[in-house]
Amino acid sequence: MTFSEFKYTLRSDMLRYPRNPRRKFVRAYFIHPGFRFTFWYRLCQFLLTRPTLKLFLKLARLKYLRVQLLTGIQIPILADIDAGLYIPHPGGIVVNPGFYAGRGLYLSHNVTVGKVHSGERAGVPKVGEDVYIGPGAVLLGNVKIGDNVAVGANSVVIHDLADDSFAVGAPAKVVSTEGGALLLLGEAALRK
Repeated sequence: MTFSEFKYTLRSDMLRYPRNPRRKFVRAYFIHPGFRFTFWYRLCQFLLTRPTLKLFLKLARLKYLRVQLLTGIQIPILADIDAGLYIPHPGGIVVNPGFYAGRGLYLSHNVTVGKVHSGERAGVPKVGEDVYIGPGAVLLGNVKIGDNVAVGANSVVIHDLADDSFAVGAPAKVVSTEGGALLLLGEAALRK
């Protein structure tokens, strides 16, 4: 990751947060715990690609661990989440290191993204772009979630979800093909 990619990704994350009319980094950092977590997550990912900055990575990881404890968000720096990550309410978020998510992920509180270790569903979920994952949702195993998908509160996703679907329940079933654009904050909702 280059420094310009780091800045672009961090700015994309910051722009997802409301109550920041002038788009000020410091304001977003101190008002939104989800953005504060995201900053340290992105910084550690950037420093991982710079072997000459090993000492800074160790210091950043210490701060990252502290922010994880304070916010209740456990997303390892090996998880691959593209620009536009939005975590409005931190707490109880647990993500597996092999997780991949595209641009514009909305991650609510008490979400679990877990790995299945054996069987036909062995693996980690892969999530497309502009996806809303509601409070208490659980994504398990090698499931693929398409673009513009909404996963409702307390849903358990154990099967693939096609683009533009809205799924609820345990196990999650598609109840609409309108997608999650209306639930998302940011660019995805405005493009529709």
